[in-house]
Amino acid sequence: MMDWLILVSAGGFVVGHYNFLVLPLAAAAFALPRKLAALHYFTFHAELLPHTEQVVFHKVGLGGSIRRIYVDIKNLEKIEADVVPSKYIYPRWDR
Repeated sequence: MMDWLILVSAGGFVVGHYNFLVLPLAAAAFALPRKLAALHYFTFHAELLPHTEQVVFHKVGLGGSIRRIYVDIKNLEKIEADVVPSKYIYPRWDR
């Protein structure tokens, strides 16, 4: 829904008839880095496929599309939150 808000606000502002749409566009622009980081790193569901020895990670893409990423079990590794290069998902308040 936020994707559509950005498009409609930008379209209305560019057309010039709705100058007040710059406010939701600015609010969406401030939230965009966190959203893009979440789209890249966050997995909302993971399934184990024991017959193929794979794990399927379900992620949400732009526009609400669902991406499925298949990974072999032997290629999995644990990643700590400190290693994730995005400060928008796991902010470090002690820095």
